[in-house]
Amino acid sequence: MFMLAGVLGLLMVGAAVDFSDLLGKDEEDEAEGGDARTTGAVSTSDMVEGSLLDDILSGGGDADVMEGGAGDDQLGGYDGDDRIAGGTGRDDLHGQGGNDTIRGDDGSDTLHGGDGDDLLAGGAGDDLLAGYEGDDSLDGGEGNDRLIGGGGADTLSGGEGDDALQGALGNDSLQGGLGQDTLMGDDGDDVLDGRVPGAGEPDTDGRDFLNGGAGADTILAGSGDWAEGGAGADRFELADWLAVADDIAVIADYDPAEDSLALVYDPEIHPDPVVTVAPSEETPGAMNILIDGEIIAEVLGGYAPDPADIVLIAKGQAPGAAV
Repeated sequence: MFMLAGVLGLLMVGAAVDFSDLLGKDEEDEAEGGDARTTGAVSTSDMVEGSLLDDILSGGGDADVMEGGAGDDQLGGYDGDDRIAGGTGRDDLHGQGGNDTIRGDDGSDTLHGGDGDDLLAGGAGDDLLAGYEGDDSLDGGEGNDRLIGGGGADTLSGGEGDDALQGALGNDSLQGGLGQDTLMGDDGDDVLDGRVPGAGEPDTDGRDFLNGGAGADTILAGSGDWAEGGAGADRFELADWLAVADDIAVIADYDPAEDSLALVYDPEIHPDPVVTVAPSEETPGAMNILIDGEIIAEVLGGYAPDPADIVLIAKGQAPGAAV
């Protein structure tokens, strides 16, 4: 696990721009070498637009609209509810204060939310998104992205690609999306979802790694997923379609003294479901969970969940239930 301060501190390394030095300017300066432009905006600016080159743009104290355009741009919004778009290129975007909306667009971008309840969307490319403070919403989009929530109750969605999601502090919601993703809840009562969004059938995106961390977490395991609750009283939620998926789910640290198991089933397929537990024939010391004789999950560690303790939920009866 990474400590939040350490992770966010590393993100700031290499952020070469001190945006405070740019405030108060209203002219465009040609940087040395002629390969970048620096545009400073006064605090009342409404619109700041870049060029085809590598721009450094700064907003003011009001709600700014900033567009980097082409090139590898560095944009800072400062205070106000800003709207920032990097455009094409490898951009470094900072919302600072306020409830900001930040888009990376094309390219492998770095997005920093700052204070406030921010909306960050990476777009195409291998992006790095960090929400920092506030209740933030982070969407990686296409590419192999890394998302870090920070403080507050954050919502993280990896999108397409093999993504790494870290909730950090607060009660966060993490969904990997398509691809083989790594989800880490860290502190707080988090919800980790390894299934493909909108799945009504077995997902086929490969094994995800889900670790709730500290807190009472809810972990929704998809096909082939590796699920660890971490410290705290965690809830593992399975589904009957795992019986016909490419791979069953694996629960690595189930503790019957504090954790719970739930199984969502389709009553049309299993009108009178019977849940049993039996030793695994594949993994020594592991136990299999079966519904009507079909294996849906493997529990490691030698613990044998009591079938009577597994909560059965008919499909559609519980909010957020697995499908």
